[in-house]
Amino acid sequence: MGESLSRTFSRYLVALEFEALPDSVVDKMKASLLHSLMISILGAETSHAQAAVELVKNEEGKAGGATILVDGEKATRAGAAFANSKLMHATNQADSYRMLIHPGPCVIPAGLASAELGGNSGKELLTALVAGYEVEARIAGDFIPSTQARGFRSSPIYGTLGAAVSTGKLIGLTEDQWVTAFALACTFTGGTSEGPRSGGQEMMFHEPNATRNGIMAALLALENVRGSETSLEGDAGFYNAFTGNNRGELSYVFQGPNQTSLDNVVGELGSRWEIMHVTPKIYQTAGYNCPVIDLMTDIRSSHSLPTEDIELITVDMNWLETLYPSPEFPNPQRAAPGVGSTHYFAAYTCVHGYYPPLKPRIDPGEVSSGEERMVLDLMQRVEVVGHKDRPAFAPRITIRMRGGTTYQGEYKGDELEWGLDTEIQRVRPWFEDMSWPVEQLEAIVQSVSTLEQQDRVDPLIQLCISR
Repeated sequence: MGESLSRTFSRYLVALEFEALPDSVVDKMKASLLHSLMISILGAETSHAQAAVELVKNEEGKAGGATILVDGEKATRAGAAFANSKLMHATNQADSYRMLIHPGPCVIPAGLASAELGGNSGKELLTALVAGYEVEARIAGDFIPSTQARGFRSSPIYGTLGAAVSTGKLIGLTEDQWVTAFALACTFTGGTSEGPRSGGQEMMFHEPNATRNGIMAALLALENVRGSETSLEGDAGFYNAFTGNNRGELSYVFQGPNQTSLDNVVGELGSRWEIMHVTPKIYQTAGYNCPVIDLMTDIRSSHSLPTEDIELITVDMNWLETLYPSPEFPNPQRAAPGVGSTHYFAAYTCVHGYYPPLKPRIDPGEVSSGEERMVLDLMQRVEVVGHKDRPAFAPRITIRMRGGTTYQGEYKGDELEWGLDTEIQRVRPWFEDMSWPVEQLEAIVQSVSTLEQQDRVDPLIQLCISR
């Protein structure tokens, strides 16, 4: 390897302009932005998001600061971004890359706050958001399962870097300042998987804190502190700390050999776009359950399946999806049939023919007395099988009826990697059930769709305030 990873990224980020972004990448970014804004409106109705907003207003309220979405009050740049990140993550519907990182709640709140305070245009915001998504996804890439295997939760670990990038692009870091921003972000990041493993809820604040830390990394870089050149790949750097080594030797992988090259992290910058593999979470559940729900919905749309006649439902998935958060630290409640498990979502969707996107999230092990008995009964006839040769987000569902008839459906893994048109199609049905005026929600859709034509981002932010 020649120059350091952070130096290569820094040169790229300094030169990156909106005009260099393919139309498909801009469209994809708009889809993620719209998704996050709609989820923030839903998240504002949760008690824990409301508590976070009140905390920020009390501790970091600032006249002339950045806007807290939905609420409309102002706070410090980092404070508003913390609150907005919480809004975008509160219902567990944030977007995903390779199942275990969620760029939206880190990259987008950081970008919105800095664009508002800096008076940036829609083009500049979109460019910064694409940069944040792309760099975060590339740094994470093949290393995500190895990070999880060390007891860290990948989303905040890599999200700190994504937030630093979206902020740094909007405040105009120089090449050397970018190197320092990477070094600081590598130092500031954190977040363990004990919560996901044992059922603790501290992970609810992982992304908000990662967002704040990433913003601070970028702002402190303006002080021209000299950061380590090899903060990512150095012998005592980020990859050694959070994946176990700096040689690309992997503890676990979704598929393929347990080896990668650090050269791939910066390979084909500007031509290979990892952002295109981001998937939004339409349902209030773990990302790997979303394709199971959609696939079962597809099957049920073509077949009437009397519940009492179903003998067995088999869901074949990628092996890591069945051992969340890691084979080293699996959560046994997620692997067994129970309310909130993959078994549950497959059964519910099979019984009803769909799963409501706005149905409040159900945590593994939680028992709801209002759930239909037939769903709970059918759940006991669902088996989930993990496979090392199966891509993530690519379930196969086989339904065997009493008497021998079998129905089957299968995804390849890219079905949820949609753009703006499909995102609009998927969220529009929510509007009638949301507490906001439909015309205001439609105005948000229109503003995001034409964001590159807007001189400032303020009008979009104002549309995201409750009236």
